[in-house]
Amino acid sequence: MRLLLRLSAAAVLGVAAFVPATAQTSVGALDDSTTSALRALGLSGEFRGFYKVGETGLVAAGDTVRGPVVVLRGDADIRGTVLGSVSAIFGDVTVRDGADVHGSASAWRGRVIVEGGRVRGAIGAKPVAAARVAPPPRSTAEALTLAGGWGVMVLTLALIALVLSGRQLDAVAGVLEQDFGKAFLVGVAGQLGFLPIVLLAAAALAVTLVGILLIPFVLVAAPIAMVGLVTLGWLSVALLLGRAAFRHSSGNDRAALLRALVPGTVVLFAPWILAAALQSAGGAAILARAFALGVTWVAATAGLGAIVLLRLSQRRPAAPVATAGGWQTPTPIGGIAAARRPVPARPEASAK
Repeated sequence: MRLLLRLSAAAVLGVAAFVPATAQTSVGALDDSTTSALRALGLSGEFRGFYKVGETGLVAAGDTVRGPVVVLRGDADIRGTVLGSVSAIFGDVTVRDGADVHGSASAWRGRVIVEGGRVRGAIGAKPVAAARVAPPPRSTAEALTLAGGWGVMVLTLALIALVLSGRQLDAVAGVLEQDFGKAFLVGVAGQLGFLPIVLLAAAALAVTLVGILLIPFVLVAAPIAMVGLVTLGWLSVALLLGRAAFRHSSGNDRAALLRALVPGTVVLFAPWILAAALQSAGGAAILARAFALGVTWVAATAGLGAIVLLRLSQRRPAAPVATAGGWQTPTPIGGIAAARRPVPARPEASAK
């Protein structure tokens, strides 16, 4: 915001710079826009007058100028006396030997050079934005420490998910085992349709007054729910990997789920450890990070699709079970007494 304000101020002063004025002639008080622009640039002084001298602002030796000297898109060369401040915008301020500036000397996008003269006020230069020092590159040890911390956090989340929703993890892993490709495609569709669905829900709630009050809750709760589902899906893929890699961990009891989930999480998180180990390898580090990111996205997307498929299958009504022989009437129905199935008579009974 401050940078935008300064750029706007520079634009205002840049337009003012092309207003024709006679060299070394005071043109009276500044207008409000120019005064505001100067103050936005951090140029100090009481701007009661405006002295503009073309491309190079020269105050000759022995001359006395009242009011501030402001030079736009040029240098201010001060050799005499200035009863006020001196400012240069897109230029330098040079105070020569024998010069006397009663106010401050400041430059915006320039330098303040004092060559034997006297400046009674403050001296300073203000650039558009201070240069930011680039942080030093992260070492391999730091990258491994960071990746290890994230790994511990992921393992903690896996244990919490196992305690709170172990059966859900097992069910989602079963859907992934049946059709991983279908789950992945459904997950991609879910990611693409998440934002439109949230916007449609917000538009539907905007119809009523109560719904309008619920819109902020929906906008906050929907991303949180999405993150939770993606995390659960990623852990389900880890559970599937653990079962595939360690056959002894098969089963749906909590101990078996733990034996599969922990090593599966380690295997699925291993690409990030590899990327951290290759931190100083240049191009190999970039490829390792891209590979780790791709593995994580595929696992999270497939897990999300598996959760969607599981929810859809749970809501689907069960098909009626047909019995053999065409006898499908349950007993009793609406108070109707059950009838016995007719049995063909035996030949010896009919002879009697």
